[in-house]
Amino acid sequence: MKPLIALCIYLSAFLLLSACAKESGTMLSQKELQDQKAKIPVYPTIADQQFNWITEDGGQSQLDFNPRVDILFVMDNSDSMKTAQANLIKNLNRFTSGITSNKMIDYHIGVVTTWDGKHWNDPKAPGYKKADAFEKGELRFAKTIAGTDSTERFVTKKDSAGVLASTLKVGVAGYEMGGPETEEFFTPLAAALNQQRIGRGGTNEGFFRDDAQLVVIFLTDADDADAGITPEQMAQTLIDFKGGKKDKVSVYGVLVSKNTPDQYKDYGLRVHPTYHKECFTNGKNNGSCKEGFGPDRLESMIIKANEGSGNPAQIRSKYIMNIVSEKFGTELGRMGDSITVKTLEKEIGLSQFPRIDESGNLMVRVRYGTPEELAQGKGQLIPYKGNGGWRYDASSNTVKLSGDIKYQYTEGARFAVDLVPAPFGASNN
Repeated sequence: MKPLIALCIYLSAFLLLSACAKESGTMLSQKELQDQKAKIPVYPTIADQQFNWITEDGGQSQLDFNPRVDILFVMDNSDSMKTAQANLIKNLNRFTSGITSNKMIDYHIGVVTTWDGKHWNDPKAPGYKKADAFEKGELRFAKTIAGTDSTERFVTKKDSAGVLASTLKVGVAGYEMGGPETEEFFTPLAAALNQQRIGRGGTNEGFFRDDAQLVVIFLTDADDADAGITPEQMAQTLIDFKGGKKDKVSVYGVLVSKNTPDQYKDYGLRVHPTYHKECFTNGKNNGSCKEGFGPDRLESMIIKANEGSGNPAQIRSKYIMNIVSEKFGTELGRMGDSITVKTLEKEIGLSQFPRIDESGNLMVRVRYGTPEELAQGKGQLIPYKGNGGWRYDASSNTVKLSGDIKYQYTEGARFAVDLVPAPFGASNN
């Protein structure tokens, strides 16, 4: 027992002394962390980005501005047109005011009349080979103020308003005097464009110009009676004549409509047993033709030729007016204004895509003035807006000027286009 007690005392003492001994492990002292101040890198100052403006060259013809229009009247000279022709002459100044008074527009105005192919070469027809006959598609002679024929075939900017009025006063001729019985309009129009007419020595030489707007105006109380040319074919013929450029062609009509009273229509459009037997039964009106008849072929051709100017209803409203309208003068004036605006439209192609700045603004300026003004960075600044200014077409990279800009006209003035090019390879599409 005693040895056991002694052993316990010995172990206790040993453990007590071990607890008080110096630590045998290595202990690393930790220093207190000090706050470190971050060093901000200093870069060299970058100057604000500078943009270099350039002025487009574009070629002389592209920046020149000599708006031209060739206006061809295709007129009905049948006996029923006497009142309509007189109404046209009476209100002519309202039609031409925008065209002829604008010093910028270089115009040609000519006249061809309807054609009656059915009777023209018929020896039994009245007035066969009459002495004053004009050939198919042949421009009539311009007339002096006194009403006598001149040696010219069309009216130009140098002629007076009186000359134009006299030229459009083609007169009428009844069938018994050799006038037309059935009116063809597509036939003389197509013939007027024929190379035989417009080529060297042709009766229509010099009238049509490659860079001019082509405007055709039908004036009639009838419809086209030529089954050999469809409305679509006639419209395409005009477009092809202008090199496939639809925007270079406009066709208008001063016509009757289906609901125009029959007394104002050519017999071929009246509900009459001779021309519309389907409307009669046993000699009596059967009531099946209440809507009446209108110049469907002419209307279809006008809609087709002006495709892109709206839907059919919109095209009718803009390009067709009623020949017996109570507002004849006003509507004729509106038609003339429309032709003026179309003629003054301009498109300028750019050689480089323009830059858009940080605010989203297109870095382009369009100026109008003399070469001397433009070279000095001056000239009339054309505003960037749809109406009365210009807009940018990214798909074609062109500047398109509207036809209603109020120019400060000066002889010899042209355009300059200043722009900041977009980075290489960039576009604004």
